[in-house]
Amino acid sequence: MVKQLIEGDRLFFIAESLAKDFSLFPQVAQEDRPVPGLLSQRDINRRQDELRELNIDAYIEAVVAPAEDQGRIAAPVIIRQLGRVIEEHSAGPYYQAAVLMNFGAGIEREVGFIAQDRTVELGSWMPEHHLRAADFIDRCSSRAMPIVSFMDTPGADPREEANANNQAHSISRLIAEMSNVDVPNVGLVYGIGYSGGAIPLAASNVILSLRDGVFSTIQPAGLANIARRLNLSWQECAKYVGVSPYELYAQGNIDAIVDFSPADGLEQLENLRLALIHSIMNVESRTKEFVAENPYIMDHYRQSLMRYLKPSEQLQAMQSSASLALTRNPTEYLNVFGVAFRYLRYLQVRKRIKATSTQQYGRLAEQEVPSGELHTRADRERRQTFLYWLQDPDRVVYDESLSKAWRNYQDKRQAMNDERGRIAQMIFGEPKQNYENARANLLSSVGVFLYNRWKKEARGNLEALQQYLQDDVSTRQILQVSDIADATGLLNALIRDADLKALLYEQFSHEGRKLLDAGLVEGTVSGFVAKQLVAELNMLIASGALAESAGDASMAANRRFLSERLPAHIPPQVVGVKPVVLAELSVLDILLNEELRADFILECQNLLLFDSVYDAVIGSLDSIAAEAQANQALSQASLSRLLDQTLGQGADAGAARQRLFDWHQRVIKMPKGAEFFRAVEEWKKLSFAHLADALFVVVTHVFSVLTHSLITSERDGKTYQGKIAPRNIGRRKDFWNRLDMAYNDLQMQDVLRVIRSDRRFTYNDIIEQFFDRWEPCFDDLLSSDPCSFPGFRVSIESALNKGLPPCGVVTGFADVKSLPQTRVGVVLSNVQFQAGAFDMASAEKVIRLLLECAEQHLPVVCFISSGGMQTKEGAGALFSMAAVNDRITRFVRDHDLPIIVFGYGDCTGGAQASFVTHPLVQTYYWSGTSMPFAGQIVVPSNLPLRSILSNYLSANEGSMQGLVKHPFYANIDESLRGVDSAIPVADESVEEVMTRILQGRLVNQRPVVVAHRPVYTDRDLVRPVRKVLIHARGCTAAKLIRIAQQQDIQVILVQSDPDMESAAVDQLTDNDTLVCIGGNTPDESYLNAQSVLNVAENQGADSLHPGIGFLSENSGFAELVRSHGINFIGPPVASMETMGNKSNAINTALRLNVPVVPGSHGIMTDADRAAEVAADIGYPILIKAVHGGGGKGIQVVESPSEFQQLFHRVGIEARNAFGNGDVYLEKYVTSLRHIEAQLLRDTHGHTHVLGIRDCSVQRDKQKVIEESASTTLPEHLLQEVLRSTADIANEVGYVGAGTVEFIYDLAADAVYFMEMNTRLQVEHPVTEWVSRVDIVAQQFRIAAGESIAELALQNNGYAMEARINAERISKQGDGGLAFRPHPGKIEECHFPQEEGVEIIAAVGPGKFISPYYDSMVAQIIVHAESRDAAAAKLADYLGRVKLTGICTNIPLLRKILADEVFLAGVYDTNYLPELLQRIDIDELIEAIELGSGAADSGIDLDSLRIEASDELKVLAPATAIFYSTPSPSEPEYVSVGDEIALDHTLCQLEAMKIFSPLCLADFNADGDLYDPSKRYQVTRINMSNGQQVNVGDLLFVVKPD
Repeated sequence: MVKQLIEGDRLFFIAESLAKDFSLFPQVAQEDRPVPGLLSQRDINRRQDELRELNIDAYIEAVVAPAEDQGRIAAPVIIRQLGRVIEEHSAGPYYQAAVLMNFGAGIEREVGFIAQDRTVELGSWMPEHHLRAADFIDRCSSRAMPIVSFMDTPGADPREEANANNQAHSISRLIAEMSNVDVPNVGLVYGIGYSGGAIPLAASNVILSLRDGVFSTIQPAGLANIARRLNLSWQECAKYVGVSPYELYAQGNIDAIVDFSPADGLEQLENLRLALIHSIMNVESRTKEFVAENPYIMDHYRQSLMRYLKPSEQLQAMQSSASLALTRNPTEYLNVFGVAFRYLRYLQVRKRIKATSTQQYGRLAEQEVPSGELHTRADRERRQTFLYWLQDPDRVVYDESLSKAWRNYQDKRQAMNDERGRIAQMIFGEPKQNYENARANLLSSVGVFLYNRWKKEARGNLEALQQYLQDDVSTRQILQVSDIADATGLLNALIRDADLKALLYEQFSHEGRKLLDAGLVEGTVSGFVAKQLVAELNMLIASGALAESAGDASMAANRRFLSERLPAHIPPQVVGVKPVVLAELSVLDILLNEELRADFILECQNLLLFDSVYDAVIGSLDSIAAEAQANQALSQASLSRLLDQTLGQGADAGAARQRLFDWHQRVIKMPKGAEFFRAVEEWKKLSFAHLADALFVVVTHVFSVLTHSLITSERDGKTYQGKIAPRNIGRRKDFWNRLDMAYNDLQMQDVLRVIRSDRRFTYNDIIEQFFDRWEPCFDDLLSSDPCSFPGFRVSIESALNKGLPPCGVVTGFADVKSLPQTRVGVVLSNVQFQAGAFDMASAEKVIRLLLECAEQHLPVVCFISSGGMQTKEGAGALFSMAAVNDRITRFVRDHDLPIIVFGYGDCTGGAQASFVTHPLVQTYYWSGTSMPFAGQIVVPSNLPLRSILSNYLSANEGSMQGLVKHPFYANIDESLRGVDSAIPVADESVEEVMTRILQGRLVNQRPVVVAHRPVYTDRDLVRPVRKVLIHARGCTAAKLIRIAQQQDIQVILVQSDPDMESAAVDQLTDNDTLVCIGGNTPDESYLNAQSVLNVAENQGADSLHPGIGFLSENSGFAELVRSHGINFIGPPVASMETMGNKSNAINTALRLNVPVVPGSHGIMTDADRAAEVAADIGYPILIKAVHGGGGKGIQVVESPSEFQQLFHRVGIEARNAFGNGDVYLEKYVTSLRHIEAQLLRDTHGHTHVLGIRDCSVQRDKQKVIEESASTTLPEHLLQEVLRSTADIANEVGYVGAGTVEFIYDLAADAVYFMEMNTRLQVEHPVTEWVSRVDIVAQQFRIAAGESIAELALQNNGYAMEARINAERISKQGDGGLAFRPHPGKIEECHFPQEEGVEIIAAVGPGKFISPYYDSMVAQIIVHAESRDAAAAKLADYLGRVKLTGICTNIPLLRKILADEVFLAGVYDTNYLPELLQRIDIDELIEAIELGSGAADSGIDLDSLRIEASDELKVLAPATAIFYSTPSPSEPEYVSVGDEIALDHTLCQLEAMKIFSPLCLADFNADGDLYDPSKRYQVTRINMSNGQQVNVGDLLFVVKPD
C-alpha cells in the first residue's frame, strides 16, 4: 500500500497531545466564568473529607442508598419540569423528549433529552432502546438540537433475549453515534450510572452529576463476583473504586456536581436547569474559541467534505455494511462547528484515560493482599437472619399443614393411653403405630416447612438450629419480640446509660448504631424498630460479648447481664417450659418440646444431607444430559450412580444413602408430600441462576418420582419407572423446547471445556500462526491502578515478575503470512493478565496504534478475547470504550482503512460492546466463541448457548460479518455437531478472511454453513396416520381422542399443568401417551409451538392434529410442523395464508364472483377518498383495521359528519395496537343471521359441502346455540352459499375440513362472504348428525391420502347444539348484566346416555375447572326429525343434566329453548341480548345459583375467627389467580402492618381473563362479617403474586385496629 499523509487530517495526529491539558468545562473554582447551579470546590472538598471518614456501611448508606432508592423520582418526571415539552416518547424504560428551554435574554431553544426510566425494568435498556436513542440522536443532529442524557440504570439488560438480539452491537452503535454527533451533548448522572448501560450516554462534551448520583464501570455486586477470590464484599468494592460524584470529580471522571437531588423537591430544580443550559452554552463558547484559534480545523473540515463528495470504493463498501447513521443530503451535512463539537468531545473523553509506563511505575516489595470482609459480613448476616427468626418464630396456627400435624400428634399421643378392643383397632388402627405415624408426620411437616421457609438460608439456619437444640437452655435466653413490652422505653434506657451505650456501640451493626445515634424517642417506635433493637441485643447475647469481663461468656450470663442492668425493660431468662395455647404456639415451641427435641436434631441432619445431595445433583446434570435427552428417561443404574456420586464412597456413604431414603419416604407419604420438592425447586433455581430453568423441573422429577421408584425397587422389588414425564411443570413457557436446549447446552459446555483444556494458547501462539516480522510497540504501558484496588497492583507485580505484559492487550506491527509483503497493525488480547480485561492502558495502546497505522497507512487486525472492561480501575475504564470507539470511526472514515476483528474464547463486556462490534469494523468470530454482552459471572440468569455462542449467533442478522474456523481446535465443529447436528459452522478460515479483506474485497454475505435438514413437500407427508399428537384441550380434546381411538390411531395428548387431571386425560388408554406441556395460561402452554413440536418428535408422532383454536390457524406453525416431517392435519400453508388474510380472502371471493359485504375492498389511505366510498356504500358503515382483532381497530360510523374524525382515530388506534394503520371500509349490516357452510376436500381435488349451520344465537360474538339449518335462509341463497363454499375451496387448493362463514343480510335479503375458518369448528357435530359424515374421521382419512369421491351425503332430520359454560350472572350498578366465569371443582356430574344425544364433556365428578381458559365445559348435541322436536329434546335433556360445584348457563339455555321468538325462528344476532331484556333476571340468577348446589355454602363469622385471637381470616371467594399488585412495576396493594378500610383493595382475582378487585366490604353482602365501623390491620399475606387459589384458601389475616 502507498503511504499517504493527508495534511488536513493532522487533527487526528495531534489529538493525543491536545487531550492531556484540554478541558471544555471551567474548573468550578474559577471565578472568571462560573457556571450557575453547581457545587463550589470548597463544598466538594468538604464532602470528600467526610466520605473518607465514613466506615463502609455508612458510606453505602450515604452514597449508594439514595441513588438506588426505589422511591426516587424517575428522570422523565424531572425532565418535564425543565421547560415546555414539545414532544416526548416512551418505550418501556426508554424515554426521549424535545423540550423548549429558556436560555435567557428572551432566547428559547429546543433541547433533546434521552433518559432511562427507572420505573420500568429499573431503567435497563434492551437493544431496541439503544437503537431508538441512536435514531433520536440523528434527529437531534438534523434539527441542530443540543442533547442532554440522563443516566439512571443498573446497566444494559444482560439477559438471554438481549444477547440474542445483539445487545453489545446496539451499545457500540450508540457510543459511535453519541461520539460522532455534531451538536453539543451533556451527560448527567441522574441516579445510578453503571456499566455499558451508562457509557453510551457518557460519551459527551461535558459530564455532570447530581449530588447523589453514582457512576462506575459495573455494579459493585458484579465487581465483587469478579474479585471474589479477594474475599471482598460488594460494599467494600463500591468504596474502593469510589462511586460518589465527589470521588468521581477528584478522579477526573466528571466535570462538575449539580447542587440538586430529586429528594430536594421541585424547589431546587432551578439549579439543575441552570447547570444544563450553561453547560451547553459553555461548550458552544469554548468550541467557537477552538475553531478561531486552531488552523487545522478548516483543513480537517475540507478533507471531510471531500470524502463525503467523493468517497472511495473501500469507504463506500465499509459504510454500506455498517448501521452507523450517514448524512442523507447536502442540506443536513455538518458545518465546521459540528466537526469541532465531535473532535473536542473526543479530547474531553480522552483526557479521562490514565495509564502509566514501566519507567514511571514504582515496584513494590512483596506484600499480602488486604483481607476482605466478605466472609465475616456473610457470617454475621447469616447469624442475624437466624436470630431474627428465633426472636419472632412462625405461629403454627397460620400454617394449616403444621396446625393439622400438631393436632394429630397431640390426639394420637393422648390416644396411646386409651383401651381399644380389636374392632376399634381395626377401625382406628393400633394406637402406638398411629402415634408413631403422627410423630413422623409432625417431624417431616416441621422440617420441610422450615427448609422452604428459610430457602437459601436453610443450610446455615439448620446448622445453627442443631446447635441451639443441643443446648436448649441457651436457646431460651434469646429475647422474643413479645418479651419487650415497651420498646420505646428500652431504647431510651439504653441511650441514657452512657457506659452501656458505649459497650453496645462497639458491638452493634451499622443499623443498630443508628438507633443509638438517633437520640431519645418520644412516642412509640415502630414494630420494625422494635424488631431491629431486639435483633441487635440477641446478636450480643449469642456472641458472648457482654459478660466476658465477669469471666462468663455464656448466653445465660449475657441475658442475665441485660436483665439486671435493665430490669424494667428486659425480663429475666426463662427457666423451664411455659405452657402455650395453640393460638400462640410457635414452631420454636414445638422444636423445643422435650419429647421431640432430639428427633428434630436428627431431622436437621437429614435436611442438611438432602440439601447437599440436591446441590450435588444439580452440579452433575451434565453426566445424565445425553441419556435423558435421547431416551426421555433415566435408567436405574444411572440414577443410582448419580446419587452415589453425590454421597461419596465407603461405609458412611452407605449409611447416608439409607438415611436419605428413610427421610425421603417419610416426606413422600406426607399429605401433598411431592409439593415439597416443587417448592424447593422454586427457590433453588434462584441459587443456581446460571442453569436453565427447565432443568429444575427434571431435578424435581428425579427427587419426587424417580428416587421414590428407585427406593421401592431396591427395597420392595417393584419395577423401576424411569420415564421423565413430569405432571406439573409450572408457569414455564416453551418448556420442552427449552429443556432440549438445556440438555444441548450441558453437553456442549462439556465439549467446549474439554477442547479448551486440551490446549491453551496465548498471544504468542497467534503471532506465530498468522504473522511474520513481529515488532511490538507501546509494550511499556500498563494500568496506573487509579483506585488502588486491593490485589490489582499485586497482579501487576506478578505479571512483571513473570515477564508478561501487565496490560489487557499487546500491540505491534507484523507481516501477514497468508499475504506476503502486507504489513498491518496488530492488537492481541493478553488473556494471561486479568483474563484480557481491557484497561485504560489497553485503550491508550490501541489509540496510539491507530495513530501510527494512519500515518503509515496500514490496516489493523485484532484478535480479541476479553472479560470486559478492567472494572478495578473504577469509572475511568468506561471512557476507554468511548475513546477507542471514536478513534475507530475516524480511522475508518477519515483514512479509508479497514479494521478486522476476530473474537475468540470469551469475548464479552466493554471490549465486545465498544470496538469488537463497532459498526465500521469487519467483525468475525472463531467457532466456539462465547460472545455475550456480559459474562455469566455477573449475570444472575441463565444464558443459553443459543444467545451467546458465535455459531448460533452467526445466523442472526447484524451479529457479525462471518464465522471462521477455529485455528487451534480443528475438531471443534465436528464435536459441536455431535451434540446438535443443526448448529451453524464455518467454511472460511482466518487466513482467507484476512487475505480477502486486505486485498480490498469486502463482502456483506456471511459464509456460514448450516446443517442440512430434509425438505418435505405436502405430498411427502400424505401417509396413513398411525400416531397422532392431539394439540387440544377440553371438549375438543375429548372429541378428537374418541375418534382417533375408534380409528385405531395411537394418541399423544399434550396438556398444560391445570389440564393434567382433565376428563380428556381419563379417556387415554395404555396404548396412548400423556405429556405435560407445562404452564397455566395459553401463552405459557398451548401456544408454545416449539415445545409442541419437540414433544411430537420425541414421542415419534407421524401426524399432528391442531384441534380448535390455539395454533390451529397459524400457518407458521403448520409450516414448522411439516418441515420436521410430521403431517399437519389441516390445509396447505398457502391456503391458510390466503384465507387467513382478510384482504386476500375478500379478493379471492371477488375473483370468484362470490358476494362480499359492500365495502372499499382495499386499503384506504386518503380520508377524502374514503368518505366518497363510504357515501357510495351507504351509512352506517364500518371502518376496520386490516390487522385488527380482539375488538380493537373497528369503528361504527353512523353519519358523514363524523366520518373524518373517526377515520383518523381508527388509523391511529390500529397503528398503536398492531403496528400498522391500514384500514378498509365495509357496510355495517345491522340485522343479520350468522350462516356457515361445512366443507371437506381431499388431496385428489374432490370437494363436498356437507351442509350449513345457523349460529345466530350469540352473546358478545360467542355462539351459544347452533343448528344444522336456518329457519330464514331462502333456497336460492342456500344454493349460492353451497356453490360459493365449493368454489373458494377449489380456488385455494384447500385440503381437509374447513368452514366458510357468511352474513345473511335480512334487510337486503342477500348473503355476503365473511371469512373462512381453516380448521375444525366447535359446532361441527350438528353437521355430522344430519349429513351422517364423521368429519374428524374424514380428516384422518384425507391426511392419509384417501379419496372422498364416493362419500355418501345425507340430509337426515335436524340437529341442534348447546354450549354449557361455567359462568354466573350478576347485576351491575348501571343496571347491566355481567357474565362472570365460574371455575371450581365439580361435585356432581351426570349426563344421561340417550339415543340421539351426543355429549362432548370436559367435566366429570371431582374434576377441576381451571380459571385459565375459556368457560365452555360441555357440548350437548341432539338429533330429531324436526327443529321443534330437536329444541324440545334438547330442553328436556338439559333439565336432567346434573352439574354442581360450579354455576353454569343451563338455566339460560333452557329459557332460550322455551322462548316463543326462538321457536318461531324469526330473529337476528341481537336475539339473546333482547331476550335478557324480556325475562325475569332475578329468577334466572337464582336458578343458576341453585343449579350449582352452592346455595347454602355461605361463610359465617365463626369460620373466619382464629382460635384464641382477635384475628380474622380472609378467604378466597372463588377459584382464581391471585395478584398482589396492579402490574409488576407497581407496589403491592397491601403490606403486612398496613391499616386499611373495608373498601381498600387487597388484591386482584383473575378468572378466565376477567379481573376482579377484592376488598373486605365484598364479604359483607349477606351480613357484616367485617365490622364497617372499624379499620383493620393486615397481619399476614398468605399468597404470592400469580398463585392459583381455590375457594376457601386463606389469602390474608387481619385484625380490628
